[in-house]
Amino acid sequence: MSSRRSRSPFRLRNAGQRDVEVFMDLIRHADPDHPSPFHAARLTLSLPPEPPLSHQLDLCLIAEDQRGKAVGALVAGPPEWLVAHPGLQNSALLLDLVHRITMIHGVAVAPRYRGRGIGRALIRQAEQRYRALGWGLSMLIHAPSLATYYERLGYVSHPALLMNLPSPHPLIGQDFLDMLTALKPLSPDVRLADVAFAPAPVISGVLPGSQVPEHAWFDGAGLCY
Repeated sequence: MSSRRSRSPFRLRNAGQRDVEVFMDLIRHADPDHPSPFHAARLTLSLPPEPPLSHQLDLCLIAEDQRGKAVGALVAGPPEWLVAHPGLQNSALLLDLVHRITMIHGVAVAPRYRGRGIGRALIRQAEQRYRALGWGLSMLIHAPSLATYYERLGYVSHPALLMNLPSPHPLIGQDFLDMLTALKPLSPDVRLADVAFAPAPVISGVLPGSQVPEHAWFDGAGLCY
C-alpha cells in the first residue's frame, strides 16, 4: 500500500495587482444582489503589497485549483462599523482596536467549485494570519440562513454585539438590521461573556483592562460589577 499523500486540490495565496479583475469577479458572489460590491477591495488590490498582511491591515486571498485557475476569494480588514461608531469617534482606542479586531468582509467560491471546503480553508487561513500577528477577534456579518455554517467554524452568531472597553469608556454596541454578526476569539485573552440581562454576548478582553468579571450584569445601559 502506498503511503504517499494525495496532492491538495487547491492552494491559497495573497491576491495582488495582477489579480484585480479575477478577484472582483469571484468576490461578487458573496453579495450577488449588489450592483458593484466590494469596491473597496478593488482599491486595495490596486495598491502594491505591504506587510504585515497582504495590504497593511487588509488581507486579500485567492484560492487556485491545480491548474492555477482562481476558484475562491476572501477579503478581510478593519471593521467598517468600528471606524464609524459614534462611541469611538476621535477615540485614542480606535487604533488599538483595529489591530485587535478583524472582519471578513466577504468570502466567495466559484459556483462549480462549492462544497469542496474552499471557503472554509480561506476563512481558516485568514484567521491563522491574523492570530499569528496578535489579533484577538475575528468577525463577519451574514444572512441568518448561514448561521449553522459559521457555527461549524467556531463562530457564535447573534443579531447584535456588545463590547466592553477599558474604564472609563462605555460599553459599546452595534446591530446589523436583518443580518447576524458572527464572532470568534483568536486569542485566549478574548472571550464572549454571557452576562445576565445583556441582549447579546459581551466581547471581553480585546484590550487590556476590558475583561468582563464573572459576576457582571447588564442594567440596560452598561455593565455593573
